[in-house]
Amino acid sequence: MTILVTGATGTVGRHVVEQLVQSGQTVRALTRDPAGVTVPAGVEIVGGDLTAPDTLPAALAGVTGMHLISIGGDDYAPLQTAAMVLARAVEAGVRRVTV
Repeated sequence: MTILVTGATGTVGRHVVEQLVQSGQTVRALTRDPAGVTVPAGVEIVGGDLTAPDTLPAALAGVTGMHLISIGGDDYAPLQTAAMVLARAVEAGVRRVTV
């Protein structure tokens, strides 16, 4: 089971990634800018942006679970993208999503 964590390099996301790795899960970390990202060993880093739907299919390929952190930045625009992200996840075959 591969779990995609959005916002994986943020304040909450980095802790979610660490806990998943410690529990033995296969983790894929989604970040807008993958260059220079530091994650625990074994975590796959993928580039993508929740506000750019075309970047999501590759990140979601083969994922069975997802932790969706959809609020960030100075405004709440990303909150409005959650429904679109969930629709993409369903299309990709993701079976479980936590928010």
